[in-house]
Amino acid sequence: MDSFNVTFWNEVTSRGYCFSDDGTKFCEKLPIVVSSSGVWEKYLLPSGTGLLIWDYDLPRLEAVIFLVLCLWNFMYFLLKKIRLPVPRITSMMLAGAALSQTSLLPNEWLVQRIFFPDDLRPKVPDTVGAFAFVFYWFLEGVKMDVGMIKRTGSKAVFTGIVTVLFPIFTANIVFGSLRETGGKNLTGVEYRTIIFMQSISAFTGISRLIRDLEIDHSEFGRIVLSTAMVADATGVGINVVALFAWSDWRVSAVQGVGVVGFVIVLVWIFRPLMLLVVRRTPEERPVKEYVIYIIIILSFFSFEYLKMLHFFPAIGPFLLGLCVPHGPPLGAALVQKFESFNTGILLPLFLFFPMLQIDGPWLVEEVQKLRHYDGQMYEALNIIVVVSASKMFFTTIPPLLAKMPLTDSFVMSLILSNKGFVEMCYFMYAVEKKTLQVKSFTTLALMILFSSTVLPVVIHYLYDGSSRFICFQKRNLMSLKLGSEMKFLTCIHKSDHISGVINFLEQAFPLEDSLLTCNVLNLIELVGLDNPLFISHQMQKAEPGGRSYSTNVLIAFDEFKHFWKSITVELFTSISNPKYMHQEIYSLALDKQVSFIMLPFHKIWSLDHTTVVSDDVMRRNVNINVLSQAPCSVGVLVHRQKMVSAQKREPIFKVCAIFVGGKDDREALAMGKHMMRNQKVRLTVLKLVPGTVVGMTTGWDQMLDTAELKETLRKSITPSEGEHNFVEYLEETVDDGSDTSRILLSIASAFDLFVVGRSSGMGTDVTRALSEWTEFDELGVIGDLLVSSDFPQRGSVLVVQQQQNVACR
Repeated sequence: MDSFNVTFWNEVTSRGYCFSDDGTKFCEKLPIVVSSSGVWEKYLLPSGTGLLIWDYDLPRLEAVIFLVLCLWNFMYFLLKKIRLPVPRITSMMLAGAALSQTSLLPNEWLVQRIFFPDDLRPKVPDTVGAFAFVFYWFLEGVKMDVGMIKRTGSKAVFTGIVTVLFPIFTANIVFGSLRETGGKNLTGVEYRTIIFMQSISAFTGISRLIRDLEIDHSEFGRIVLSTAMVADATGVGINVVALFAWSDWRVSAVQGVGVVGFVIVLVWIFRPLMLLVVRRTPEERPVKEYVIYIIIILSFFSFEYLKMLHFFPAIGPFLLGLCVPHGPPLGAALVQKFESFNTGILLPLFLFFPMLQIDGPWLVEEVQKLRHYDGQMYEALNIIVVVSASKMFFTTIPPLLAKMPLTDSFVMSLILSNKGFVEMCYFMYAVEKKTLQVKSFTTLALMILFSSTVLPVVIHYLYDGSSRFICFQKRNLMSLKLGSEMKFLTCIHKSDHISGVINFLEQAFPLEDSLLTCNVLNLIELVGLDNPLFISHQMQKAEPGGRSYSTNVLIAFDEFKHFWKSITVELFTSISNPKYMHQEIYSLALDKQVSFIMLPFHKIWSLDHTTVVSDDVMRRNVNINVLSQAPCSVGVLVHRQKMVSAQKREPIFKVCAIFVGGKDDREALAMGKHMMRNQKVRLTVLKLVPGTVVGMTTGWDQMLDTAELKETLRKSITPSEGEHNFVEYLEETVDDGSDTSRILLSIASAFDLFVVGRSSGMGTDVTRALSEWTEFDELGVIGDLLVSSDFPQRGSVLVVQQQQNVACR
């Protein structure tokens, strides 16, 4: 403490209380003043009675939060700018490491006053960071889906056990008795701690890593998550056995009884109470605020309880979080209220301050000793290298035996070998319990920093997840023969989309005798969970009135299938981040080998078609992402008709296919041809001919247009033998967009459905002056015109895009 502070605090001793530590005195004023009287207090108050603003707890806390927030975000965006996919948590640790050596600066420097105050007052930023630490573990438990254990395959179980046990066995063989006696610079406890932490694969850390790398929605990501969960459970089991083996049996018995009792209370008391809260909360309504506050208080009690038992205290709030029912209304509310604030504002403090303890001068000395194969760092690195190398080697073998590609197997071993937040927390706990030296923590913290910085970059450049969505076959409607099996994938975001999809399928296709396979994907936003879920439902009758959103979809399509027995319906549910929903759609489309993906338009109108009742930008972004890289043809359905029973519908379903030229228009004609197999469908082809040849298709494209148009205009036989459907053909010459708008407006009320290619007329006179007014690019110029407010709201619109990314083998 500098002389100024000593003088001042001595003056207020008579009105406060003092602490002393090794002869150093610290006194606090009563009542405790956390904020200053202003920035200029020291200069405005009488000499010796004012303090600098940084000497008060609240201004210092605010300054630390602001500086840490700016510094770690600067690190994160700088690394992103140079295309290094380093996770956010790593950026927080890098920020602390970058400022670690400022502790060597003179005490008069401002950075010293803020980050390294020299008195004995409690360090408020450190305390806030500890608060975030407890909160982090609790929220990780809330977001974790324990049900993943049931869906884990035998191969993932085998790999998860191998990746933990075999590195431990290897280390025991290599280091032998050093695990008990210790080495020249490390104790036996340190040997065992480092070996164990290098061998485990922490599920929460790996889950966050693959989420940062944006591979958690892939099949590969799901395999890694399942393996990590098994590995984490294996590590916990080994840790429990080791604690009982290396402790006095009396202490172990007390700890065991305490932990078992804690788990019983959670499972048999708190979990049922939380489920009761969920059941009593009306659907689409939030839970009571006091419930959330009680759960938060319990998370801190659980932390202190496990700490009292001398267990790793973070397990307490984590287990409590596992007992919280995930998803809405309770789990989602906890995550939405606290996740962003805790991770973005408070948690950086917890990761920042431990990295400030890195001893730079000691590191320089240890690096010099490495040349002589000596020193504490050399001994610790020996353990790290041996265990890490054996872990990567043994983790690669099981996936290879399961016929996973070598690159993917190696990437999987890198992911499971990555060290990050969980390991850092445990090492800090070990330092607090004095089982790990502070100097050893410096080495291990740098190892974690290196691992969490380099490995994500290596994984990013080794694993290419986009290539798995490339299709090597033509999967579009033009390549299907009339009467052959059609495989659809229809996506549903809200219950309002159900009627539109069923109405379209019933009226547009001959369901009495049809080879139609309809895969229905119910897309739900991931809220309150850490990892995405993909569920395949059995098509069985569901009971109305359930809380599950998918139950409503299941009921509707079960009735649809029951009415039309000739078609095949399969229902799936994907709970995922909207940013990656298109990947779920790609994966299912490839797996089911569908030829057409049908997406609902993001806008929903009222029954009288005068008001927009829903306009979801998130769903629009999903549609745009699907259109950009879909492995088959795609259609965006703008449904604007009422749900009418099959018995009350009009006998004729009038469809207009608008044709200008190009592959999307040819795909729209192909859709019309398949619809004509339904005897009730009357197809009209409206060809819009540009007044000039500028922008028109030429050469091969023009030949394909002519051939497809002739094929569509030919007589088409319906399923009933001997009956024929004829196509009505209209041709109009247009000079600009105003002519196109006038023609379409004149026929807008005459049809039940318009089918048009997304790129129809683009770059020609047909859309001249219209493209500037396009509001929804995903519908194309003509499609956007048909759904605009200037047109009568009677007919639905289907905008078709032909398969884009057909790769050559």
